[in-house]
Amino acid sequence: MKEMIMTNDPNLKLWAKTGRGGDLYYHPLLYHMLDVAAVATHMWELLSEDQRKRIGYTLGNEARAITLFLAGGHDIGKASPGFQQQVPQLSELTDLQVSVNDQNRPHGFVSACVLNRFFTTVLGQIAGGHHGIFPRSLDLRMGRDILGNREWEIARNGLLQELAKVLKIDISDDTKCKPKIIDPFIIPLLAGLISVADWIGSNQDFFPCLTKPGQLPELVGDKYFEVAKDRADKALHELGWMPGVIFAKEAPFTHVFSGFIPNSLQNSIEDIAIKQTSPYLMIIEAPTGQGKTEAALYAADLALCRGFARGIYIAMPTQATSNAMFKRVQVDYLKNRRHKGKLNLQLVHGNALLAGMGEVREGEISDFKIADTDTGDTNTDMEAQSWFTAKKRPLLSPFGVGTIDQSLLSVLQTRHWFVRLFGLAGKVVIFDEIHAYDAYMITILERLLQWLAEIDCTVILLSATLPEARRKALIYAYSGQNSSENKCYPRITLAQSRHYINQETNELIVCKEVSVEDSHCIYLNFSRNDLEILAGELTRKLEHGGCAAVICDTVDRSIEVFRYLQANMHETECLLFHARTLQVWRREREDEVLRKFGKGTKQHDGSYTNPDRPFRAVLVATQVIEQSLDLDFDLMFSEIAPVDLLLQRIGRLHRHSRTRPEGLEMPQFTILCDGNRGGAPPDTFGKNIEHIYDRYILLRTWLVVRGKAMIEVPAETEKLIEKVYGTDEEICGPDWIEALEKAKRNLVHEQEESQKAASRLLICPPCDSEDIVRQFNCELFDDDDPEVHTAIRAATREGDPSIMLVMVNAGAVLAAEPALDEVRDLLGHSTMLSYKGLYHELASNCETPKGWEKNTHLNHARLMRLDENNRAKIGGYILTVNEKLGIVIEKESKDNG
Repeated sequence: MKEMIMTNDPNLKLWAKTGRGGDLYYHPLLYHMLDVAAVATHMWELLSEDQRKRIGYTLGNEARAITLFLAGGHDIGKASPGFQQQVPQLSELTDLQVSVNDQNRPHGFVSACVLNRFFTTVLGQIAGGHHGIFPRSLDLRMGRDILGNREWEIARNGLLQELAKVLKIDISDDTKCKPKIIDPFIIPLLAGLISVADWIGSNQDFFPCLTKPGQLPELVGDKYFEVAKDRADKALHELGWMPGVIFAKEAPFTHVFSGFIPNSLQNSIEDIAIKQTSPYLMIIEAPTGQGKTEAALYAADLALCRGFARGIYIAMPTQATSNAMFKRVQVDYLKNRRHKGKLNLQLVHGNALLAGMGEVREGEISDFKIADTDTGDTNTDMEAQSWFTAKKRPLLSPFGVGTIDQSLLSVLQTRHWFVRLFGLAGKVVIFDEIHAYDAYMITILERLLQWLAEIDCTVILLSATLPEARRKALIYAYSGQNSSENKCYPRITLAQSRHYINQETNELIVCKEVSVEDSHCIYLNFSRNDLEILAGELTRKLEHGGCAAVICDTVDRSIEVFRYLQANMHETECLLFHARTLQVWRREREDEVLRKFGKGTKQHDGSYTNPDRPFRAVLVATQVIEQSLDLDFDLMFSEIAPVDLLLQRIGRLHRHSRTRPEGLEMPQFTILCDGNRGGAPPDTFGKNIEHIYDRYILLRTWLVVRGKAMIEVPAETEKLIEKVYGTDEEICGPDWIEALEKAKRNLVHEQEESQKAASRLLICPPCDSEDIVRQFNCELFDDDDPEVHTAIRAATREGDPSIMLVMVNAGAVLAAEPALDEVRDLLGHSTMLSYKGLYHELASNCETPKGWEKNTHLNHARLMRLDENNRAKIGGYILTVNEKLGIVIEKESKDNG
């Protein structure tokens, strides 16, 4: 850019950003304001028509110009003596008076104070909250020591008038924009748009600092704005947001999924979804293997094509299920559908960077630096980086697949909670396996459903098994209506958003029973949870071959079972699959499990063959295989678990039609439990099992299943669920009544405490905008940071906290500041470890290398060095890292120490 010697233009004498490196370069404040307004210009066009209209209902005919002005004016607080004095060489450029008594308050708070003169308090606070925290009324009381003298006020007015002139908006006193902001929708939409526009407009790869002290750029006003808009266009193309997606025309199910013949469930969902013209909640309850995912994607596709949705986010319960779903959406849906524009499908979870081991993927900025000097540290920079690297960016992309955690964080009082809601606004949000959520997560989910309805999201909930009370609570959270509809399982329930009523049916809630084609019997067996007995049963039943699964409730037990079976079943291939292993091995094992025990290829007769399926094998696994993974076993053993999870596990037994080995033609499910099938309640189901699952639910499950010889699925599914989770108690003897009453008291107390714990973390429900800003009064901190106290931790799941460990050999040489490939390698050698008694030892005794502190993927990780035997000692424990076993944790003793 052409430069000229210093001029007297006061609008170019104040700085906003400084460059990286040794030489001092800066970016004038006016330029930065125009940069962010330019980014907002393009982002406004990426909003849906309905979103722009809804902003217009509040802000009036000049809604677009006001939005761009708020985005551009968000940093006007930097035109204050406290901020400008942070770099003495630059503060000397202006003749404005400064003093040693000047205070440097957060510039966003100063911006809110200044913008209040032109807009309502809430609009000023929205713009001033771009660093993640809304200033409150108390924060806006400012005097001359913060704002400076009259000359500073004139300088700020000059900058805002120049911005207004470029944006063609009149901000003179007689045309102040003072609407009453009562629509809660405005908060996440405007606050999210402004924050993201600021992050992009601050990135020096797109908007470089080119000015040296003593010199000023030549371009001003409209001329510079044209340059800024070109740079913004390039930035949004590079981020994968432009060109915006143009969705294909409506098509029947058979076209959306080419060559896919829909079953009765999918036909029913097509019939219901095709009648919808506005956002809604749909709950799909059906057995595993019925194609709920394809049905949900079809309903989502209709919403996209009809214009009341602008993207899709799929929230899965685990990283493993997210990885599998990502591939299904990519291959089965997007590649066939042929929407136009940047489809930009992204994966979001803590280790999403590992999903692509090659080049940086579209939309991922590996080194997103803004070099903001106003806070004196790198927190602002880190926050921006985290939104443009693998962990969070899918929330802002048109299509995203990831864990539920990032969506639940949308309603926790964290920095930039509103950015997450902004990313989800107007999308179809699909939640899978919702029966797996406990009382803590359900409390957060219900608040999220309230907000998703408010921001015009279509929500689809998928579950194989869902208690009636929970279904009604979820419907109420989204629609505000009590449901009296209750058709037989399997079923589809649809509820309209509180803001819309279907004009064709005029019904708020409808429920439809659907049929399934393959109702079948599962034969139940029972056995003591004894390793010798288990090995004997497996050997006998696999005599003629077959693939069996043994599902354990804890990682330690799965390792113990695997070791025993491997040592005693020499003619059987044994595999172990759990989450407590290094990420690189977990991915490899997940791929191996899917390859060997997946459905394979469909034949002309409707059956499946899999050339990689072992002749005789046993997979020992934890709960990682009970959700969303398309696996098929000939035989299954499972430790006792709540009935809904037992049914989930059963869903992986004889899942697809195929030729079965002799003796395994009928599905056999063996429950491992030491309880007496006809006598008193067990004293314990196992200390570790009751640490994971509530004793009351286990007791009711055992009481219901222990006398059964078979289960007809899905005919008995709902009956079993309601017998365990419903209000009607089973008829039983005094000893059982006493045990159940004691366990229920404990359960009720624990659930109440869980609900209270979750409620303390939540943002308020949709309400008056001033209340939303005022009630945001608790800044929670990153759940990944092991040093954060539990009282202020933004935890989306209850239980023992986890810590990210990177485990390398003692002699490994680590780069001071790892490049992207090195980061991937380090993440591959990491694990999230949650183990009672070890967490604080690891947090205290394992350090975060200094070079990792500025990396969004590693800044909360701890480094552990392993000896020549791949072991480490810490806090009275020995950790052994083994490719087959994962991470084995044992208490240190004289024998092994």
